[in-house]
Amino acid sequence: MSNCNLSKREKEVVELLLDGKSNKQIAMALGISPSTVEFHLKNVYAKLEVHSRTETILKLGKSTGVIDAQPPKSTVAIRRVKENNGENFSFKELEMRKRIFYYFLAGLIFGIAYWGYLNMAAGFFSQLNPNIEPGAVSSVMIWIVLSMMFLVVFGVWLIPTIFPAVYEFRRSEKVGQAVMAVMVVWVSAVFGYYLTYFILLAFFGLPNMEYLLVFGKHSSTFWQDWAGIFNKLILFSFLKWSVVGILAGGFAGFATSSFYSLWVKKTRMLST
Repeated sequence: MSNCNLSKREKEVVELLLDGKSNKQIAMALGISPSTVEFHLKNVYAKLEVHSRTETILKLGKSTGVIDAQPPKSTVAIRRVKENNGENFSFKELEMRKRIFYYFLAGLIFGIAYWGYLNMAAGFFSQLNPNIEPGAVSSVMIWIVLSMMFLVVFGVWLIPTIFPAVYEFRRSEKVGQAVMAVMVVWVSAVFGYYLTYFILLAFFGLPNMEYLLVFGKHSSTFWQDWAGIFNKLILFSFLKWSVVGILAGGFAGFATSSFYSLWVKKTRMLST
């Protein structure tokens, strides 16, 4: 088999394939998409008259002329690649830790923004509640308004559900990691929300709670009062909603990533 039968890019793909790289790792190394890698591999399979990665490795192990200066891979080397050596594992572990940090940062920003969003929503719905005589509003209208309030307040949490679930599954192709990504975003969003609450309460003042400002005149029981308010309004609420974030976020992440994985598999089957 002559070297000219494979293009330069196809040779690069095959070299990384022989090093035990997955399609995603090959795509990252060459700066191309996984679908482009699959396209090149299909061409390689056709030119080498094989049907799988394993057949490609075995055939190239017998014919060293296909790839310039490419030594054949032994069975032991192939098995070690499949078992995923320590260097690759460390790289993947580092990449996951890096993504977790970004998920936490994204959730923190969302939680801070959610504080302002929730206050805007509360102001909007308060304007829809003028002095109405009893019986002037039907139960259906009340149900519609309550449904709108629920969607406005909680529907926005689809943002920190869909984006991290889809992004993490596209990177790792593992539902479990996608679920963890959503849980990290949700819990850090709760943290960002109550961190904003604490800062505003302590240093800027909230309506009817200006007496809790840290910088100002204090009573003799100021810090005791502050501790009680902090535990009740911030700490306990943070812990409660963090548990909700883990459970609800885990369920939402599982549902989203599972649905997306099925869609990806169906799309791949249709494209082949």
